[in-house]
Amino acid sequence: MQSPDTTLQIYHHHLKIPIETYFNTVADFLDPWDERAYQFVVHQYLKKTKDSGIVGMVRQERDENYVYLDAAVRYPTTQMPIDKPITPR
Repeated sequence: MQSPDTTLQIYHHHLKIPIETYFNTVADFLDPWDERAYQFVVHQYLKKTKDSGIVGMVRQERDENYVYLDAAVRYPTTQMPIDKPITPR
């Protein structure tokens, strides 16, 4: 019997965060503009919304009022492999 294969579905989450809220969330980071800080903010958002996704790469843009995050969030899915006949060469 074969074990199931795990694949990842990737979705993008787009967050618009007031700049003050962003700075309060990343207060413990030395560099608030580091990708780890962005990932932390997205992780906190997923935790708050009870979303089980896994945070991947995050891109950031900002203006004087908001931080905009584009986060790749991965969701594991399990699929049983399809049995394929072995063909001789």
